[in-house]
Amino acid sequence: MKVTNIDLYKYFNEPKPNKQARGFLHGIFFDHDLDDLEMCPKRVHPMMLVIPGGGYCFVSRREANPVCLAFANEGFNCFWLDYSVSPYSHYPTMLIEAMMALTYLHKKAKYFHSNPKQIAVSGFSAGGHLAGMLGTLSEEEKTLFPPLLKSGAKAAALVLGYPVIGPLEKDCSSQYLGILMGEGDPNPDRMSLLRRLDNGIPPTYIWSTKEDTTVPPDTNAKPFAEALKERKIPCLYRLYEHGPHGLTSCDPNTYLAKQDHRDADAARGWIREAVQFLASNGVAVIDR
Repeated sequence: MKVTNIDLYKYFNEPKPNKQARGFLHGIFFDHDLDDLEMCPKRVHPMMLVIPGGGYCFVSRREANPVCLAFANEGFNCFWLDYSVSPYSHYPTMLIEAMMALTYLHKKAKYFHSNPKQIAVSGFSAGGHLAGMLGTLSEEEKTLFPPLLKSGAKAAALVLGYPVIGPLEKDCSSQYLGILMGEGDPNPDRMSLLRRLDNGIPPTYIWSTKEDTTVPPDTNAKPFAEALKERKIPCLYRLYEHGPHGLTSCDPNTYLAKQDHRDADAARGWIREAVQFLASNGVAVIDR
């Protein structure tokens, strides 16, 4: 396998909106030049774009490489986005960076021995909200980054872990939409993913825990899953009994406290279930 690190602004020859802007894509992928002697030379790997959380204030490393490694173990070429955050950046900067990442993966799919139509996007917490925005782009938003519009790049599926959906009525997760939009925005809740579903959305796997008080599932993940099912969008929603917010890959190396170790045991199967869901919706390793 190989690793790659891409400055998306530099790759697309786009000026950065400010000195603190990030827009970096970090990846680990199967390299056929090195591995063909022992691996199927015609194997096509799906791609996974991982968007960590952090409340739009920082980018959680716990939800970056550990998740990439978990999905790489399932045959995915995996990439995580280090995107711009508050207080220096607000919407639409981070969404444009996510659009850049998706477009880059679409353009480079052949290089990565992947199918450009098999790009899943996984997001956690506020990163789940950003992944959801990427999967529900309006026609107006697509014009913010013309190369995406020209390429036709889009997410084939979403995998959302304890996502910020942005409730139609304020709850304790509403603050993250305020951070996304900036202090001067009078109505950040208009960025609720529930308000964006008319734009369309791909098949979506969602998981959360009943004990999550940071992004309560009853006002975020649950109503979102119900809305998808009402629209007959392929969706699987898994609500685990135990575990705090931020379980990421449920790898002991990513736990914040000993309590997480006990609570995460039941949720540890989400990756395998997500992989099965993706395969059932056309995103899977293919041996030709």
